Amino acid sequence: MARSWWIFFVVAIAVILVFLLFTNRPAPAASNGSSIAISLKTVPTIRSVTVSPDTAAFSNCTGGSPDLDTKSTSNQLGYPNGHCWAGNPTGSFPIKIKYKGPPGQVFVSGSNAVPTAGGSQWSLCSSGCGGSDNLPGSDQYMVKNFGAGQNNSTGLTGSLTCDREFGPQGCSATSGQSQTEGVELIGPETTANTSSTSWTVTITWAAAPPPSS
Repeated sequence: MARSWWIFFVVAIAVILVFLLFTNRPAPAASNGSSIAISLKTVPTIRSVTVSPDTAAFSNCTGGSPDLDTKSTSNQLGYPNGHCWAGNPTGSFPIKIKYKGPPGQVFVSGSNAVPTAGGSQWSLCSSGCGGSDNLPGSDQYMVKNFGAGQNNSTGLTGSLTCDREFGPQGCSATSGQSQTEGVELIGPETTANTSSTSWTVTITWAAAPPPSS
């Protein structure tokens, strides 16, 4: 009986040792691995327009009155209603407009002409000009953008509107599409700001969503 108890005790100790040995073994170490980096591109979600260059100058001015000593010179606007150009419709389009992003439209607008020396500005007008033959009146002026074979006959307004000179499809645009344009300026009949001989005209192009269906 004592011998059986002793055998049972030895077997129990052996079972416990085996259990402890296997339950306390460290986890196998991971082997050296290898990975891959996978690049991903997504479609653009923001519409934008870039304009280059960011500055330009009007030239090739004509019109004005020799009798009043206010005739235009090649790079100076004369009165009344002198004309100046940035480019020309027969083949010079110095302003590049490039569209980026999902399909959409390109809009354009003008602004008042701001005198460098300060004082009263010239108001932008289009169909509502106050001079004779619907030309700009006192302290008014007009700007028209043009592209190859396309000319804005009505003039820009202070509100962003479809730039129909942007391409064959009017102002519709696809990503990466670009257009070169020029600008014609028609000056005021007279100006109250006789102290300023330098003016800044700002024209803005902007991206817009496609028209709603």
